[in-house]
Amino acid sequence: MDGFSFKAMTRSRAWCCLVLWLAIASSASAADTIRVSYATLSAAYMDHISAMDKGYFREEGLSIEVIRAPGGVATPGLLSGQFQFSSSASSAVSAAVRGGPVKIAYTNLSRPSYTLVSIKPDITSAKELVGKKIAVNSFGDTGHLSTILYLKKMGVNPSSVLFIAVGRNEVRFPALRTGAIDAAPLVPRDMVVLKDQKHIVLADLGKEIQLVWNGVAVSSKLLADNPQLVERFLRGLAKGREFARRYRDETISLISKRDPSPIDAIKVDYDVTKASMTEDGSLPDDILRDEVATRAELTKVANPPSISSVFDYSITRKNYAQLKATGWMPAR
Repeated sequence: MDGFSFKAMTRSRAWCCLVLWLAIASSASAADTIRVSYATLSAAYMDHISAMDKGYFREEGLSIEVIRAPGGVATPGLLSGQFQFSSSASSAVSAAVRGGPVKIAYTNLSRPSYTLVSIKPDITSAKELVGKKIAVNSFGDTGHLSTILYLKKMGVNPSSVLFIAVGRNEVRFPALRTGAIDAAPLVPRDMVVLKDQKHIVLADLGKEIQLVWNGVAVSSKLLADNPQLVERFLRGLAKGREFARRYRDETISLISKRDPSPIDAIKVDYDVTKASMTEDGSLPDDILRDEVATRAELTKVANPPSISSVFDYSITRKNYAQLKATGWMPAR
């Protein structure tokens, strides 16, 4: 091969490499960066974690910017456009019931992981809670709402019970153990600690009721203006969800990279979370109606909105139908 031909071929190869590199760079830069709020990245959000770490969002051309924000901050941020999606769906439901332009587009968890417990020997059922004190973290949170829904189911008027907001788990649990309050909805980790103390389980709330415990909220404006973006995000999330529910060990490993909790605690949280998952990211209308009505009572909304004003599962159900029709399955 003469020098000219060799040089020409070298230049040609170099040019091809440059074109390929530019194409890859262009593709990477073309990914839409979206901001999503999370109170924490624990097992309860293993659908999001799996979608990020297994590349399902990336397949949809999305780059996720994680914003740490509790529900009380996340919903106002969502409505002001600070981020596109909020994982604090429960908080967003309350805002929507009050007329806020936000909708729940996906519900991952509907079975609350709380156990309603008392250490008072004279309290053995829900009916004996009348006139008693129940500690919750904050008024309107999932622990409070779960307990109210359960009391209603058991025929006990929630207004006959005194709910006390104590701020956080670290206060609620000691208040129960010292007898300062009569009952409390406890999380699984508290129940592990409580096993050495005599107590009475009044109800496993996850077996008794359903509610929007965890999911995705989106502003009504984004849902109307850019449904394609919402669809891509929810499709990536659905794939992450299906990976998480099938591959326990791998998912626990992914969670442990973001959650500093002991691995045994993460395993417990994983099992509780999986047991709480909805079938396809949505809930039936009767469950939604009960929740809207109860939240309206809590927030003193005289005329509760219709469930279609608060929830829109159409994209989530469409994504699941398409995944099922194509036989899609997550791979390790």
